[in-house]
Amino acid sequence: MMFGIGTKNARLHVDAFVNMLGEDNQSWGLSHKGLLWHAGSYRQYTKSFRENTSTTIGLYFDGITGTLTYYKDGINLGVAFTGLADIEEPIFPIICSTAAKTEMSLGVTKREFYSIQDRCRSVILRSLNHEDQIDQLELPRTLKRFVLEGLSEESQEDIDLNTNNRS
Repeated sequence: MMFGIGTKNARLHVDAFVNMLGEDNQSWGLSHKGLLWHAGSYRQYTKSFRENTSTTIGLYFDGITGTLTYYKDGINLGVAFTGLADIEEPIFPIICSTAAKTEMSLGVTKREFYSIQDRCRSVILRSLNHEDQIDQLELPRTLKRFVLEGLSEESQEDIDLNTNNRS
C-alpha cells in the first residue's frame, strides 16, 4: 500500500502493482516498506509495516506551512515532506495498492474551515452531547443560532460521508 497526496497530473492507474505515488514530481507518498517517494527517488522514513497486521495510517497536510506529516497507529512520525506550499495546483489525497490481496478502509477525510468563527463552532460542537446544550451556553442569541446551524451542517456532512462509504 501507498499513502500520500498528488496533483491532478499524478498517474492514477496502471495495470501492475508498482509504487505509483512519488514516481514523478506530481505526487508524494509513503510505501508500506516505510519509504518516502517523490520525483522517482526514495528515502527511509519509518520501519516497514508488519505484514498481515492491520495498521492505521493518518496523513496531515498543512497547506499553509506546506508540510505533509504521517501518523502510524496514532503516533506522529514527523514531517515527511516540506515545500508543498509552493505547489500552485490543488492537491488531493491518494491511496494505492502495490500488491495483490491487500485491503483498506477509508476513514474520516477532510474538513476546511471558512473562518476562525467556523473553527470555534466546530470545537464547541465536538464538546456537546445534545442539541439542547446549546441553550445553556453563555453566548449571545445570534452566536447560539450560528452554533445550531453548524450542528445541522455537521450532521449533513456525516450523512454524506456515510452515503459515500456505502457506494
